[in-house]
Amino acid sequence: GSLSIVKPLDREQQGRYNLTILAADNGSPRRTATQLLSILVIDVNDEAPRFEQDEYNIGILENQAAGTTVLRVHAVDTDVGLNAAVTYGGVVEDGFAIHPETGIITSTRPLDRESQDQYTITVFAKDGGVPPNIAMVTIRIQVLDENDNPPTFESKSYLLSVPENQDRIELFTMRATDRDAGENGKVEYYIIDGDLNGEFIIEKSSGVLSNSRILDREARSEYTLTVVAQDQGLPQRSCVATVTVTVLDLNDNTPAFPEVAYTVDISEDAQVGSRLIRVTASDPDDEENGRVSYYLSSESLGMFNIDLDNGEITTAAQLDREKRSTYSFLVCAVDSASSDPKNSSVRVTVNVKDVNDNSPFFLQDPLIINISQHTSANQAVATMKAEDKDFGANASIFYRFASFVSGFSINSFTGEIRLVMPLSAMTQRERTLFIVATDQGTPAHSSTGVVVIYLQEEKYRGVRFPRSASDITLPENSAPGTAVVRVQAQNLGRSTERIIYSIFSGNDNNAFRITSSTGDISVQSSSGLDFEVTPRLRLVVKAETTSSFGFMAVNLNLQDMNDNLPRFQLQNYIAFIWESQGYDTPIIQVNAEDPDQGQNGQVTYSFKSSRESGLFKIDPLTGTITTTAILDREIWIQKKLEVTATDRGNPRLIGTATLTVVVVDLNDNSPKIPLPREVKVPENTLIGTEITQVTGNDVDSAPALSYMLVLDGGAASMFSIHRYGGRISLMEALDFEERSRYTLTIRSSDSVHQTEASLTLIVEDVNDNPPVFTQELYQVVLPEHIPPGSVIVMVTATDRDTGENGMVTYKVVSSTSDAFSIVPSNGTLFTTRPVEFDPRKPTAELVIEAHDGGTPSLTSFATVQIQVLDINDNAPHFDRPTYTATVSEDLLPGATILTLEALDDDLSRENGGFDYTIVSGNNANAFQIESSVRFVGGRFQTVGTLILVDRLDFETASSYNLTIAASDRGMPQKSSTVPAVIRVLDVNDNPPVFNRAEYSISVSESAPVSTEVIRVAAHDIDSSPHALIHYSISSGDDGRLFEINEMTGAIRLVQPLDREVKAAHLLIIQASDGQSPLNNFALVPVSIEVKDINDNKPYFPLRMMTASIRENQPPNSLVTVIHAIDFDSGVYGQLKYFLLDQVVMEPGVGEKQEAFFINQTSGELRTRLTFDYEKLKGFKVMAKAVDPGNFSSTVTLQVLVTGEDEYDPVFLSPTFNFEVPEGAKKGQSVGHVRATDEDEGPDGIVLYSLGKPSPYFGVNETTGVIYLKADSQRHNSGRAKREIREMTLEVHARSPLPASRSAASQVIIDVTHTSFGLAVEINTLLIIAIAASLGVVVILAVVALVLVVLRSKRRSKKEAETDAQLNNVQSNAMQKVSHEDATLPSTDRIYHQALPGYSTDQTVVGGSYNRGGSLDPSHSSGRGSAEAEAAEDDEIRMINEYPRVASISSSMQDHVSTRGPDSGIQQDADQLSDISCDPAMDTSQWFKNKKSASMLLPGQQHQIYRDDGGGFLGISSGLSVPLPKDYTFPEDGKPSVEGSLTAIVASDEELRGSYNWDYLLNWCPQFQPLASVFTEIARLKDETAPRKPFQPKPKVEPKPRIDPPPLITSVAHPGAKTVPPKPAIGRTYPHLAMMRRSPISHEGSISSAAMSPSFSPSLSPLATRSPAVSPFGVNQGPSASMISTEHSLDNTEEAEL
Repeated sequence: GSLSIVKPLDREQQGRYNLTILAADNGSPRRTATQLLSILVIDVNDEAPRFEQDEYNIGILENQAAGTTVLRVHAVDTDVGLNAAVTYGGVVEDGFAIHPETGIITSTRPLDRESQDQYTITVFAKDGGVPPNIAMVTIRIQVLDENDNPPTFESKSYLLSVPENQDRIELFTMRATDRDAGENGKVEYYIIDGDLNGEFIIEKSSGVLSNSRILDREARSEYTLTVVAQDQGLPQRSCVATVTVTVLDLNDNTPAFPEVAYTVDISEDAQVGSRLIRVTASDPDDEENGRVSYYLSSESLGMFNIDLDNGEITTAAQLDREKRSTYSFLVCAVDSASSDPKNSSVRVTVNVKDVNDNSPFFLQDPLIINISQHTSANQAVATMKAEDKDFGANASIFYRFASFVSGFSINSFTGEIRLVMPLSAMTQRERTLFIVATDQGTPAHSSTGVVVIYLQEEKYRGVRFPRSASDITLPENSAPGTAVVRVQAQNLGRSTERIIYSIFSGNDNNAFRITSSTGDISVQSSSGLDFEVTPRLRLVVKAETTSSFGFMAVNLNLQDMNDNLPRFQLQNYIAFIWESQGYDTPIIQVNAEDPDQGQNGQVTYSFKSSRESGLFKIDPLTGTITTTAILDREIWIQKKLEVTATDRGNPRLIGTATLTVVVVDLNDNSPKIPLPREVKVPENTLIGTEITQVTGNDVDSAPALSYMLVLDGGAASMFSIHRYGGRISLMEALDFEERSRYTLTIRSSDSVHQTEASLTLIVEDVNDNPPVFTQELYQVVLPEHIPPGSVIVMVTATDRDTGENGMVTYKVVSSTSDAFSIVPSNGTLFTTRPVEFDPRKPTAELVIEAHDGGTPSLTSFATVQIQVLDINDNAPHFDRPTYTATVSEDLLPGATILTLEALDDDLSRENGGFDYTIVSGNNANAFQIESSVRFVGGRFQTVGTLILVDRLDFETASSYNLTIAASDRGMPQKSSTVPAVIRVLDVNDNPPVFNRAEYSISVSESAPVSTEVIRVAAHDIDSSPHALIHYSISSGDDGRLFEINEMTGAIRLVQPLDREVKAAHLLIIQASDGQSPLNNFALVPVSIEVKDINDNKPYFPLRMMTASIRENQPPNSLVTVIHAIDFDSGVYGQLKYFLLDQVVMEPGVGEKQEAFFINQTSGELRTRLTFDYEKLKGFKVMAKAVDPGNFSSTVTLQVLVTGEDEYDPVFLSPTFNFEVPEGAKKGQSVGHVRATDEDEGPDGIVLYSLGKPSPYFGVNETTGVIYLKADSQRHNSGRAKREIREMTLEVHARSPLPASRSAASQVIIDVTHTSFGLAVEINTLLIIAIAASLGVVVILAVVALVLVVLRSKRRSKKEAETDAQLNNVQSNAMQKVSHEDATLPSTDRIYHQALPGYSTDQTVVGGSYNRGGSLDPSHSSGRGSAEAEAAEDDEIRMINEYPRVASISSSMQDHVSTRGPDSGIQQDADQLSDISCDPAMDTSQWFKNKKSASMLLPGQQHQIYRDDGGGFLGISSGLSVPLPKDYTFPEDGKPSVEGSLTAIVASDEELRGSYNWDYLLNWCPQFQPLASVFTEIARLKDETAPRKPFQPKPKVEPKPRIDPPPLITSVAHPGAKTVPPKPAIGRTYPHLAMMRRSPISHEGSISSAAMSPSFSPSLSPLATRSPAVSPFGVNQGPSASMISTEHSLDNTEEAEL
């Protein structure tokens, strides 16, 4: 019957149990009885009070009176009795109190939200149990705002400055402080006055003040703005501030003249210094930018001066209308800006008005007439004609007799004299007439002339001079008294009558006197003897007796003397030059004139020595002044030089002028920012306060510096800087406890350069933080009887302030027990006596005060409850107070960001284990944290790993502020948090974007260098520095004509444009957002059209050309066609040709015969004579080409006469015996055969060949060396003694011509020591392998043959037509000389190629000409182009129009054939060239073993035949032994293209030993024909096309093409496609496909990847072919004497086949 408890009881769940007890017996039947048992469960204090809410949040309006109820808390305890009696406490926060029984919390004072806006208090509820149970709750009290604070500006006025012409830009951030919150503290800004036209705008919310449009200082220079800051509370509160904006001047206005042009008249007798006109230009800019100076152009010819300051123009020299009646010159107005001065000009025309300052002068005086005395009356007997240099009425002449004349009449207008009465009735005096010519000027001027009429039938008996005129030479400025001449008259009548001499006329200035008795004329005054004014004088001397008189003219020719100083066109020159220009930069050209003649008038220029003259140099002949140093405006602003012009007379005379060189400032210096290292700012500094001001220094004069702040994410909005003032202001409140130091990066820019400097701001601490306990309530469990001095707990309060402000002191302010005390310095609570358990007071409560050392001191309180209970009292704590990490925004998800470690001081696993969680800040759930446990040091440690789970984007979120908690698993659970700041770094993931899709502009080709053509702009949404855009020219600027400013995008000219070179430019501009190759970029096309001007003269590509003609050709035979180039189009491009001189090359032979004539239109040079080679060898003809603009050019043409072939070659021995040594290798020489030929020229060159090919031996065709073609393997024979074995070869010797004579000789070679000719041992396995291989080859060959036959049927028709044209070429082909006999047809003609532009019959293709006919040099540029077909240049056009080119380099080369162009240098439009070597070499040195030097003609060329069948190599007088030079090869083993020796290295000829080293020493560069270059282009494979051999490609519709960029680069347009090369248009030669290709590999040895983008055909192989001439030659090498053929491909499939 024992009742036991088998399960724990809980009164709170069931307080009473009613049990029915059954008692049963063991009888039968069994009997039972029941009993009701009631059990009451008695309460124990096992339940703690429970608050209605886990946390309370309440708001209270600020400024409420003390005692206002804040909140009532209520806690319930399910226990009963005293165990359920709840009391409240724990409120220790200043300003609040709680009633212990009701739980009502009230305020103890009025609250101010601006002082503290939030309070957090902890309230505990304690029941009456022993020991009591306690529950705690947190109450957060939010102080609600009232609009009790107005906005406040830090300053009432602000001063700003901004340069004019700025686009919208942030000028300044205005910030007013409003301590209220919410709408009450939300400030909006408005401009309420001073901006009537809306030039400014202020951001309503941020206060950023900006200009809304471009400001113009000339329209308004200053603004006074009134800005109001207004909050949004009720009622609204506001404040105002004044902002004064000063607009800074920029030099944006050009001086402007009020008139388009000026015309002024001035009399020619105006005095020097007379005022003409004052021109004035206005410039509205300020100060130096608006101060204008005036200058004259050199067109003023030094006749006028201008005042630099006021523009008044005066005469500088005496005017003379008779020398020049009109002057037209420019007046230039230049402002005084130090950087980029602006100027304008206006034309001034000065008309010189005539003054009657010249007397009439007779054309013939005296006029002596002999007529018959029977002349009838009214007949004109003479006309006395006079002229006057004046103009108009001043030059209108009337004639009259000086006195009354009865026998004659004179026409007043014409001067015609008529007879009135019979001559026989008049005396001689009456027949001597004095005529007066008078002009109509005011005052009038007149001259007197004399007409003497003699009768034919009557012998004159009076005074008469032996002759009517005498010419005398007299130096100008002869001294008075200088004897001039003595004139003598004869008295034919009375010899005793005295003759009196006088000067009748011509002595206008009384410069001469005559002795009346002797007739001696001498100088009376030298003032009238000026050669420059009147170089010729005429004196009429009169000899008179009493009865008659005679007249004689003395013509005085003045000799020039050096009596005039050189005179500069301007006395004051001014030149502007940009600073930092390189050496020898042209500045200006001065010009001085000296009216003297000869050396007296030849001027040399120099500087007068000074300290500054060393910076410049002047060309003594041209007057061109250039720099000798790099000028820096920061050192020299301007320099004045005295320029002298000295003539070469004796004595030398000197003229001077002043040159002012103004150095124009360039923005070439970066600004500097001198900054203090640190600036201290109290943390309670008001928002808007100016902290400091930075001032950048820039030695450049302009533009104004701008400033900006580069801040990190944490300080991005904390500070602002005035854009142009440099004042740094505080934008947000500082908090020393949050951040005590800021490093500001200040960037100063002058629009081109920028400089950064760092400024450190030290935030000074203010005591604004009270100490804060780590816990507001401490609960401590103590075992009873703990000894005195035992530490119970250490309370900790932290103060975020520093120094004394953060030093915390503790004390116990109240306690329910006196058994406890605290250490003031560290908050350690300890026992002062043993603690006895008191059932009545099981818990002791202590209130601990923590106060700091600031003034005033700030305090806080905490409660410590001490009881004997074991609790989980240690929360996890992190090993660091803060975690930070920096990650790139392109970091991939899954990466580990941080590893966190925390510890819990509890030792049990339950209380010491914890988990990590992200509490807040995980926007978009970008992160997650994983926990892992590890066993370290005998305990478990939990590690948290922060993982990135989503992609980051800097432009969306630049940082994350995470709060990470570590929570343990104890009861109650404890946790701690730690901030983790994740900063996201920007990567360059956004490309720049241009403002426009394309740009286009037109520019005149006369535009000066440095002209800004256009400006492009792009933007990038990335942050700095990834948003900093750099501009560059990606492609299209082949000639380096343009440059682009890397920062501004301004495109300028760096070289003059030439429309004739290129009429349009397409630049591809690249904008990149950095310098790394991985950065983003954008491309934009800029199309620049060049406008044309007339600026080209005709020219010949070469100064010397060579042509030849065979002897005995009939007259009128065509020699050659010359052609000059004029890049002008239209009428000025039409040329005419003339012969200037014809010189025979052999002196003394036919020198006076004109051997040639030229067609003026076509330039055809033809013969007038038949030439004999034995009598003369050549001519030198000078030809001239003239265009309609009288520009001309000359060329010298060397015409050579050529001869015949007569003698057979002769071997030195009929038989040669050689032996192959044992172990000889391939290429080793066995022997040497020699033959001679007595012919001259190419006919005397001996070439060697084998009669029958040998598999073991070969012969060098030029040297006769017999060499091995295979290794001589050692023959192992079982016989004791070897048998002597010999091989016989037949060697032929002949000339290179097809019909040349030949000779043969036997060569016997001992091959005993070799295996040559012996059967090899049979290897069965090898035979099987070879047989199998041959079977496969045969099958493939059969398949290929079938396909070739099918293709040949389609081409048979076309080949039949082509074969007819090429029949002559195939039978006479000189490209490859085979071992078969080749003969020249009886017509003795070889193929002739027409030089482009030289043949009048454009329809003749592949014609022939007589041997010895005209062969003209030609060369091509060697240029390659990967541009589209639309970009075909003139050179390619000429190749397409004239596909055949004939040329020759010397007089003897026409014996063989034509050769290709020998120059790869672009000198002309593919017209003429000659061999590119020194023409002075003595070729006899090379042929010293063949011919005597006397057999070589000057200029002859001899041929060396090539072993590979490619033709001949020319050795002429143009091939000379060069100066010593070491030919080296790079380390990579590839040959250098310098010197065109690329084909020599590792060639087959070198191995064979067939190379003549004498020729190597005499080698010089030659170049490949341009036609073969394009043939090679046509042969290039299309790398991107699929290989489908032998199958025609289906025709498809043409697709739109996208041309590649103009310049071949590695960057193509998006979507650019391959541009196939244009196949050559012309004849096809099927037989050429069988010829050997160039020995140079198709891959080339120096191909550059940069020259071969993937989207266009690679021209890299051409780099090894143009130039590509070696001593071994190539198939179409320039020195190979053969026809330079072109092999066209009918379609693209043939190229692949």
